[in-house]
Amino acid sequence: MRIVHVTSFFQPGMGYQENCLAPAQARLGHEVSIITSDRMPSEAALMGDPRTTGRAREEVDGVTVIRLRSLWQWHAHNWVYLKGLWAEIKALDPDIIHAHNIVTIPTWQVLSGNRQRRYPLVLDDHNNYFNIQPYTFQKKVFYGMFRRLLRPLWIGSVGRVMPMSHEVQRLVRTEFGIDDRLITLVHLGADPERFKRNVERGAAVRARLGISPSAVVIVNAGKITRHKDNHVLLEAMSEVVKRDPRAHLLMIGDAPPEYRAELEGVIARCGIAAKVAWIAFAENAELSSFYSAAGIGVWPGDWSITVLEAASCELPLVLPDREYALYSVGNENGILFERGSAHALAEALTALVSDDVRRGAMGRRSRELIEKKLNWDAIARETINVYQEVITGRGGKPHR
Repeated sequence: MRIVHVTSFFQPGMGYQENCLAPAQARLGHEVSIITSDRMPSEAALMGDPRTTGRAREEVDGVTVIRLRSLWQWHAHNWVYLKGLWAEIKALDPDIIHAHNIVTIPTWQVLSGNRQRRYPLVLDDHNNYFNIQPYTFQKKVFYGMFRRLLRPLWIGSVGRVMPMSHEVQRLVRTEFGIDDRLITLVHLGADPERFKRNVERGAAVRARLGISPSAVVIVNAGKITRHKDNHVLLEAMSEVVKRDPRAHLLMIGDAPPEYRAELEGVIARCGIAAKVAWIAFAENAELSSFYSAAGIGVWPGDWSITVLEAASCELPLVLPDREYALYSVGNENGILFERGSAHALAEALTALVSDDVRRGAMGRRSRELIEKKLNWDAIARETINVYQEVITGRGGKPHR
């Protein structure tokens, strides 16, 4: 099967869906290409990569990556317009097109052009409700216009919409007006070979950071913004360390200057500086070592794919009691708490810090969830089945 993914950005070395799903599909024997922009997302600056790469064609992990010149970019939303998109699609002559995220200009380019060409087409979407907060009047107008004016124009060319969580499923149904018959829930995953527990590497991280071998390390990783609720986590840690002095927090990720100053103020006010190690940035390839140094993974606010990567390293999870978190703890491998409540979070963390047996059992179930269900090879097979249903339903790709 010839598969073409269309996405605004592609940054090698990251753990995003487009970096992992396409190579997994290629490993199944399919011919896979990614069409993207010549721009890099904001994370590129942290890794020292240039923000503009120029038009290029390269092979990455068995996938052909085609970078097109961006004629225009709206930096507020990282939106780009790709020059020559349909010329590349026509040259590749795919059996199916997979466009990533509904509210992006490249997806709209695909949708508008496919009204006449009628390639088998699927969309995915990763926007949970937390991604569109605050839900302003302007956003209400936008989604209302989309449902009433735009959706009827393109919905006939779309074979399936694949939300990545239960909350995204509700959003595409409610805000975009997508019929349930077009929706198939397809989760994100982790690479169980890349992310596996390594006791020796974990011990080396502890030694480098000056963390006692007897400490119970709680790890949080990813972009640190106010939406990730790290201020709630630090408030909770002040309670946890009083109940069990073995608790130690490892935070990995950079924060905007104002928010970093606020978090450092919380650390100082709570007197927990000796119990917090903060690493400003770690490349994706390094994260398994940090997870191997930890005993618990916690993400108190908005969800991140790092949740699944930590689960793959045998960490029990502590997550908010929200729809977007449900599938991450689908194997009794975590504790949910009331989002925004530092006390509720402290209760959940203390329950795991103080119970070595429960913590170990939950960690093993986290790994089991990734190995059996939430790994990219399994998700690749799942998406191929969806593609085949769409292709069959449309009688194959158009002949010209």
